[in-house]
Amino acid sequence: MQTIIFRLGLIFWMAGITLSGQVLAQTAPDQGAAGGAVSVMSRMTMVVADIEVSKRFYTYALGYEALSDNVITNPIVKTQMGLSPERTVRFAVLRSSHMIAGKKREGAQLGLIQVGNPALPVMKRPAGADLAAGEAMMAMRTTDIKLVYARLKELKARILLEPMVSPDGRETELVVHDPDGVRIHVVQRPDREVADQLVMEQPRQ
Repeated sequence: MQTIIFRLGLIFWMAGITLSGQVLAQTAPDQGAAGGAVSVMSRMTMVVADIEVSKRFYTYALGYEALSDNVITNPIVKTQMGLSPERTVRFAVLRSSHMIAGKKREGAQLGLIQVGNPALPVMKRPAGADLAAGEAMMAMRTTDIKLVYARLKELKARILLEPMVSPDGRETELVVHDPDGVRIHVVQRPDREVADQLVMEQPRQ
């Protein structure tokens, strides 16, 4: 089975800010723009209706692996999340075991949280492929968009844009909603296959 690996980027439309490793690399060490703090996203966490369904979507279709999956019992942590102590909370963290060599950056981890007792209400999202202020979008790179597409169809995912080749022929992109309606843009760039060889991540020291 061919492994599908991605670089994950997130655009925060509500804040109007793009966090870019390229921008951070151009900034002096320990200093942000105009001498401010330097920040980089380490994990994007999503509140999901069914954590098992979401885990299968991100691992089977998109190539992530489960790093941890635990029930949160600490009442302080629940308070920090805005929840009362009696609520049940399950928290899973997913990650890519590879990185794209051409980018020299590891993709951010994905966190999945499911809350019960009772279950949370479902957030209303725009209909169809429309966008709305405050909505988040993810961008992922893949080495095999045909396989991704086939597995998304197998899972009956809501595909907003069938795989489409760009006018210059440099990339193929599809757009899909995850099980909770998060919009994901998946891109393959055949012209970068040499530069974007997938290599195993080096063990952390």
